[in-house]
Amino acid sequence: MTDLPTTSKKDQPAFGCVVYVSRTESGRTRGRVANLEGVETEGATERDVLSTIVRDVRARISEHMQREEEVPWLDAPAEKQPDEVKRFLPLHL
Repeated sequence: MTDLPTTSKKDQPAFGCVVYVSRTESGRTRGRVANLEGVETEGATERDVLSTIVRDVRARISEHMQREEEVPWLDAPAEKQPDEVKRFLPLHL
């Protein structure tokens, strides 16, 4: 039997992304990242919104890492509004 590796050769950073999802008046889905300022989007479905947010957050994190800067995570996530549902997205780059 071949031993499977338990770790990768290059450690992949993992991040926790808090997203608030709601419906707009027009019936579209809106999502905003609660612990990283300035990332929000709108789409036809929650899946569309979360996919876009994952792409945008990964790009933003990568930019900061390339410049050897810390990712500007918010110490206290933005406040959730009554009409929003909280989602937690674990991200790997």
